[in-house]
Amino acid sequence: MRALVPAPGDPVNVHDHYAAGWLTSGGIRANFVASVDGATSSAGLSRGLQTRGDNLVFAALRDLADVVLVGAGTARAEGYRAATLSPARQQVRRAYGLAPTLPIAVVSRSARLDPASDLFRTTDPVARTIVITCATADDAAQRALHPVADVVLCGEETVDLAAVRSMLVARGLTRILCEGGPSFFADLVRSGEVDELCLSITPLLAGPGPGRVTAGASWPGGPSPLNLLGLLEQDGALFSRYRLTRRS
Repeated sequence: MRALVPAPGDPVNVHDHYAAGWLTSGGIRANFVASVDGATSSAGLSRGLQTRGDNLVFAALRDLADVVLVGAGTARAEGYRAATLSPARQQVRRAYGLAPTLPIAVVSRSARLDPASDLFRTTDPVARTIVITCATADDAAQRALHPVADVVLCGEETVDLAAVRSMLVARGLTRILCEGGPSFFADLVRSGEVDELCLSITPLLAGPGPGRVTAGASWPGGPSPLNLLGLLEQDGALFSRYRLTRRS
């Protein structure tokens, strides 16, 4: 048994903590919050579990990302909108060598998203929302999105997640922050495309009910090993950072 990482009592710059070993290598990093008993939402939304520290981590991870990747279900449920960064946060991004804009990439097999929603409201063409879908997606839905988003096909009947990663990297978006949801995250892990998991543990018991940061069909090959990279604490909440062993 060993001490927490970093050692207890050490002051931590949250941005530096999550930037170490990430900015140069990039990859797909997932961020989730859960209660101690494993719930991923309260009253149906993740914001019911958020703490002051979780909000700090959430902002820092976005500040250190080139793009936010999210499943369509989570984007709808959580009311996602195009990222508008304050001048101060833009300056933080520049200090770490990142562009001052942060596009959102939404994965939707059907492409049935509301083009009038806040997700597509941005005046910066560099930060246009990216809709990632497949060849069998609804043609009318794709046409409706073209004026407000970059619509990209990755796969034929389903979205090919390896192709998603390659497409984003080809656009220069190498530091990819996945914000869920559980089914989408599970699919990413199953495909072998996740490099890192940042998991916030809120100090409460949400009670019986569905949960987990992963959902859907069982994985072949058993559990995925994790290597602990860091563990922070604030107000009783824990903020862990794990490296995944890539699934082949």
